Amino acid sequence: MSVNNKPSLSSQKDIPIGTVQQNQLPILAQLQKQNILTSKKTCIKMENEKKNNQKQNSVDENEFPNSKVLLVSVKRTRRFLERTARELLAGGTRYIILSGLGDALPLCVQLQSSLQSKNAAVVVKIETSYSYFNSNYSYTPGLKIYMEKHPDFKGSRISPGYVSFHDKTDGFTPIFDENPNEYICSVNAGDSNLYVGGEGINGAFADLLSSHNQEVDKYEELFKDLLNKAVKEHGEKTDEEIKSVINDNLDKKYPDVKLALCRIRSSLKKGNDFSTGSVFIVTFKKNFPHKKEKNMGMIYVVGPKGKNYSTAEEFLEAVHETAENLMTALCDYNGLVKREEIKHVRMNTCRICLFSGSTYKHANASKLDVAKAILNGLAVGYRHGPSPRLNFTYDENVFKDAWIETTGLQVFNHNDKE
Repeated sequence: MSVNNKPSLSSQKDIPIGTVQQNQLPILAQLQKQNILTSKKTCIKMENEKKNNQKQNSVDENEFPNSKVLLVSVKRTRRFLERTARELLAGGTRYIILSGLGDALPLCVQLQSSLQSKNAAVVVKIETSYSYFNSNYSYTPGLKIYMEKHPDFKGSRISPGYVSFHDKTDGFTPIFDENPNEYICSVNAGDSNLYVGGEGINGAFADLLSSHNQEVDKYEELFKDLLNKAVKEHGEKTDEEIKSVINDNLDKKYPDVKLALCRIRSSLKKGNDFSTGSVFIVTFKKNFPHKKEKNMGMIYVVGPKGKNYSTAEEFLEAVHETAENLMTALCDYNGLVKREEIKHVRMNTCRICLFSGSTYKHANASKLDVAKAILNGLAVGYRHGPSPRLNFTYDENVFKDAWIETTGLQVFNHNDKE
């Protein structure tokens, strides 16, 4: 007779779901130990990968001085990446390092091919790699393509689509259009005494604004107040540290003005005089030129006077710095608008005249020299996004000639941009 030693169901104790029995503890401890070891190995791998990347970056800096890494991602179009690469090269970068991982590798190769076919840069080195990622415990292929600026490269940090030029007309290029299709500010070549009037384009501004019932005489006081404020807040700072100052509480004293902005240029000051190189942006509240609200404002630029510089080179460098300050002020204004720190409309276009190119020009500098200095200075200060489009007035065609000579890029006439 067999004896059934199996305990009956009634004799078994119920074990709640999720309860760990005593004989399972060693197994769990072993699994936990394995997880800890795996995590440690992963951390070590990632730390080694980080050290290798830092070491490689150090090697890149030594082997390729004046280089910039352009991270290639499928989230960006090739057109955007190529424009960025060309802007870096135009800005003085000698080497571009195209770096991509995984699905970005084909785009990386396409970008390299496009830059090389257009004589923008040439390949000097190619590296492949595998990078460890903890998210999927796998290695991802990587590619680095080292490219050096082509000796025949011409370009600008400013996209050709952002630049247009006026053709010759019977008279001077109009300060404002009678029927503008976008918000525009126009540059006035001002004077260190900060008045609106006199001769040249400064006088033309005074006549135009006066004809629309603006109180032109008040601008001098406004500009002097703003300049004093800028000097008080930023006079001891470097150009890199200087910020634009604004005043948008002008109703009683300056009824024609909605907002006024000033940016000084410390490197161009003469003693305690910060006027040279300073830029003032004024947006109108009423009495718009040609009665069009889109003719939104005046940009008063105090360019250098040639007689104050011993050489043409020193004068042109001052023109360059003034143009850079102009572009920075334009970007500051549109940046403030975008961040809604000020309730104003974005400036779509800035019409730029040849400041310091006539009466104030250095005797040994040509108008073409001044135009090149202005274009190069604008390019240094250019920031894609906040920058408005740039529309250049006609003055013996020097702006268009300077653009073609220095960049070799496409030219758009003003009417083409309408």
